[in-house]
Amino acid sequence: MVIKGSVDSFKYVNDINHFGIFILNTSEVKDGSIAVTGNVFGLSEGDYIEVTGSEVIHPVYGKQIKMTSYRAVQPTDTDAVIKYLASGALKGIGPKMAVRIFTTFGVNTLDILEKEPERLAEVKGISDNMARNIAIEYASKKSMRDAMIFLQNYNISNHLAAKIYEKYDEKMYSIVREHPYRIAEDIYGVGFKTVDGIAREVGIKENDSERIMSGIQYTLTLALEEGHTYLPKDILVEKAKEILEVSEDLIEENISNLNISNKITIKKPDKVFLKYVYIDEAYCASKLKSLKDAFARTKETDAEREYREDMLERIMSNYSFELDDSQKEAIQAGIENGIFLLTGGPGTGKTTIIKALIEYFFKDRRDVVLAAPTGRAAKRMSEATGFEAKTLHRLLEAKALGDDSEKARFARNEANPLEADVFIIDEMSMVDVFLFAAFLKAVQVGSRVILVGDMNQLPSVGAGNIFRDLLNCGYFASERLTEIHRQSIDSNIIVNAHSVNKGICPPLDKNDESNDFFFLERGEKNRLTNDIIELVKNRIPKKFKVEPTEIQILSPSRKGDLGVESLNRVLQKHLNPEDKRKSEITRGDNIFRLGDKVMQTKNNYDMEWVCRGFNDIIVERGEGVYNGDIGRIVRINEFERSVTVLFDEVREATYARDEIDELELAYAITIHKSQGSEYPAIVIPILDTPRMLLTRNLFYTAITRATDCVMILGSSEKIKEMVSNDSDRRRYTDFTQRLKEVMD
Repeated sequence: MVIKGSVDSFKYVNDINHFGIFILNTSEVKDGSIAVTGNVFGLSEGDYIEVTGSEVIHPVYGKQIKMTSYRAVQPTDTDAVIKYLASGALKGIGPKMAVRIFTTFGVNTLDILEKEPERLAEVKGISDNMARNIAIEYASKKSMRDAMIFLQNYNISNHLAAKIYEKYDEKMYSIVREHPYRIAEDIYGVGFKTVDGIAREVGIKENDSERIMSGIQYTLTLALEEGHTYLPKDILVEKAKEILEVSEDLIEENISNLNISNKITIKKPDKVFLKYVYIDEAYCASKLKSLKDAFARTKETDAEREYREDMLERIMSNYSFELDDSQKEAIQAGIENGIFLLTGGPGTGKTTIIKALIEYFFKDRRDVVLAAPTGRAAKRMSEATGFEAKTLHRLLEAKALGDDSEKARFARNEANPLEADVFIIDEMSMVDVFLFAAFLKAVQVGSRVILVGDMNQLPSVGAGNIFRDLLNCGYFASERLTEIHRQSIDSNIIVNAHSVNKGICPPLDKNDESNDFFFLERGEKNRLTNDIIELVKNRIPKKFKVEPTEIQILSPSRKGDLGVESLNRVLQKHLNPEDKRKSEITRGDNIFRLGDKVMQTKNNYDMEWVCRGFNDIIVERGEGVYNGDIGRIVRINEFERSVTVLFDEVREATYARDEIDELELAYAITIHKSQGSEYPAIVIPILDTPRMLLTRNLFYTAITRATDCVMILGSSEKIKEMVSNDSDRRRYTDFTQRLKEVMD
């Protein structure tokens, strides 16, 4: 539908994404006004506009217009013109002055403002200087609205149009018409496919050099999302050809152009990097060498050695059990080296070593900082050690980069480093090359860095395979723990996890002999789904004394009847059913209901959160909610269409309407998303799992997420196939080569 009217008042505006709710005064509806929702960038109270959108019925507030676009039009009646002038949209003009201006110029008022603004000085009370200021402001607002209309002609959404105008201002006309591929480079979150569509609209040819170079960079960006830091040239050409549909010769020619223009880096033999990725990989290698060398140059005196040995002996005597040789060697190596790597599976004593190192350094009056890549991993580290651990993002004081809430800048860096003697980072297998580079930039040479993790878990979601590359390169002190200790032998979860790691399938027919590891053979999807519901609602809570929401379903895949998306709809229906007393909100195919368990699906460095104390008083504020954070919905504002989520039982974050798309239900999550987390009980369905996901490290990662109960349902043949398949999808990373270059 299309409707004209004037903007009366704004009920809500999100300053970051420009989503808003306003009242439109119009004679085209029965009540004389209607609520409109959508992107309101460029709009002011009093603006006379033509709105395009669809009529929707809000369950509480009735009829609304969901706006897809708007354009400014000239108001045709006296009241509309006066209302616009008096709205405050133009500084210096109030209600009385608005009437005076209209009395002087009548229906020609807006034409005068646009074409002969100096004539405003004819109105009593307006000086020449004031007339000039009003003209400038009117021109600025008109320029913004004209820009939005221009961009909408190329099927550009209001949200993207606002970003483009804010970035380029008046230059955007030439950029859109002549160099649209610049938009993908300059504006974070705008992809090649979007600008390729704009380019087609403005008539840019398929074989245009800018298009091909942008497509090559896009291909390398897609490779980053698959974990690669580079692509071999022949694979890059093949993949880019599929996307661009041009000849290989043109692609190779433009790879050379990109290299000459310094946007990519090519290393022998034909490894092609995006420039910034290569720089981060090379920086990590160089900084690690500096941190290692700072300690290699320091020679321990006899007195220092005796002091260290005596202190370690006293610390170890406090333990009620004897440390094995590998644990003692790990503690020794952690003290002596600038860089130390510790890896091992569950129950091998990594936490014991971390605690011993913390105690040693504290007694030696050293400042120790603990961190992990996710909120849940940091919380688990705090609980295990008794000392505060932060997320790496929080430690580095991450903030949104400009207007891009998903892209980070870190306040802590080489110019503003962290001050600590020792850094202990847990769950290192989750850390990608970009986060590792950001961390190392904030570490001063002379500090110790201790990196802890399980190299047999899945690699980081982001690019690189940092922890495994560091362990395999041979340049740094490391210890690999393999022995399961007495306190862990009684746990079938831990014993079976180590069996899986060795390629041995755990016994799947001995449920009666297990206290914590169970398997149910199921070949029919509906029955399997019903069993999951029964397990989560009744059987596991009763046996293990946990709440249903504490039980995590881990699926290998998102799609399919047993994928995350399908399971979440079923589980929501049974664990948090529809209830007239519970508010809910619909976004696309998703229903979010009060009490739902939800997960953040992308990093949002701008998202504000608060912690509340006694009587609901705010005691702490902060920014940043990160990919994988899990919480529950505690409030829904149906008018503003906002949702408030409580994360980790302490941090409240409120999502505006357009931000709700960053959430998804989390009764079931993928195994990849579970990394770094720990749950009392997990349920794993494995039946129609895609072949590419039937890998040993995926299964190993899943079962090591549980502390008290693992319940697997599905096909024993599929599980055996997973355990026997130790092939990882190859990641193209060159980190070991960067290390070799600086170390040798």
